[in-house]
Amino acid sequence: MVLSEIEKKLADKHPQILRTDIHKILQIILLEITDALCNSQAVELRGFGRFSITTKKARIGRNPRDGSRVEIPSKKAIKWKCSKTLFNLLNNNFTEKKISDTY
Repeated sequence: MVLSEIEKKLADKHPQILRTDIHKILQIILLEITDALCNSQAVELRGFGRFSITTKKARIGRNPRDGSRVEIPSKKAIKWKCSKTLFNLLNNNFTEKKISDTY
């Protein structure tokens, strides 16, 4: 699903809200999440998951064309952890006891 499909579904569920307003609201939400992550702040959406920033260490890699060594600099990446609520919805055949036994 892409952002335009989410906008369309929200517009269909809430016909009293203009689609352009829905687009602006979603853009504001995504911009605030992006700003928080750029400032190394974690973002938690209860019932969905938690976004945080992790730093990958610098390392030495290989160029696949000629096999020469290449220094890969350190970089930031986004880490996402699924909430227990979403995990249980995705795996509705599990019980709490079975989930704790799988770890």
